[in-house]
Amino acid sequence: MIFEFIPIDKTLKTVIQEFDCGTDTYNSFLKENALDWMANGYATTYVAVDSDENADGNISKIYGYASINATGLLGKNLDKKKYLSCAEIRLFAVAKALRGDEAVDIDGVRYSYKVFQALMQELFYIATSTIGFCAVTLNSNDDGLDLYTKFGFVHSEDYLLPEDEEKIDIEDCTPLVFSFLGEDALYKLFE
Repeated sequence: MIFEFIPIDKTLKTVIQEFDCGTDTYNSFLKENALDWMANGYATTYVAVDSDENADGNISKIYGYASINATGLLGKNLDKKKYLSCAEIRLFAVAKALRGDEAVDIDGVRYSYKVFQALMQELFYIATSTIGFCAVTLNSNDDGLDLYTKFGFVHSEDYLLPEDEEKIDIEDCTPLVFSFLGEDALYKLFE
C-alpha cells in the first residue's frame, strides 16, 4: 500500500470518527479539534490515506495524521544568531493496527515508518513548492522517539524552542529537529 497525505477537510467526517491510534488524547484531537484548529489558523491537519482509494475518490480509512504549523527555531549561540525556518509537527499519530513489530509490509518495513516517510515527503514537497522552510521540528513522546531518531531527527538542544504557543498537554516530550539540508536527508525521504 502507498500512503499519501491529504488535508483533513477532504475526508468524510464518518471516516474521521473511525480513526483509532490507541491513545485518547490523539484520537480526541483528530475527531474534535483538528478542523477548528485549521479554521483558526493554529495548524493544518493532514491525514494519511491509501493513494489508490484517494485516486478513486473513495477513502474508507485514515491510517495516520499529522497537524502541522509554521515556526522557527532561534540558535542559542548568541555569537551567531541563526534562525532556522521550520514546519512543526504538532501531533502525529498512526492507526493502532499499523503499529508494532508485526505491522510490516512485504519488504519487512514497518507501516508506521512508511506512514511517517510519506508525511516527510509531503513536507519536503511543501517546502520546495509552496512555502520555504529548511527543517522540521517536533516534540516526541517516548512512543515515537525510536521512529523519529531512526528517520534522522536529532535533539534540538542548539535551538531555543517556542514556548508561548498553545500545546496539547502531553508530558515528557523530547524536542527534535530534522534538516532538509543534511547530507543524507534526501536518502531518508526517498529510500
